Amino acid sequence: MIPMFMRLKVSRNPNGHGLLLPVFLVWILLFALMVVLLPFVLIAALVTWRSGQGKWLLLTYPLLVSVLFHLSGLYVEIEHSEQNILIAFL
Repeated sequence: MIPMFMRLKVSRNPNGHGLLLPVFLVWILLFALMVVLLPFVLIAALVTWRSGQGKWLLLTYPLLVSVLFHLSGLYVEIEHSEQNILIAFL
């Protein structure tokens, strides 16, 4: 499932509150952009099919969707001596 929210916390103490960002709005815009660009990608794939790059152009859409679906549950925490950063996709 595509993550709906991203928790972002940048603080000096580990008990600080984070910011909950609605990333599903970004996904809606990204999918709309992908639909608009699809005809151009198909034309570019047909033009470059003989050189072998057309296949890679056609595989970018499934690859991008797969990466977005696997973002759910990603948890990145960076600790530094002065500051902590947390990014979590929910």
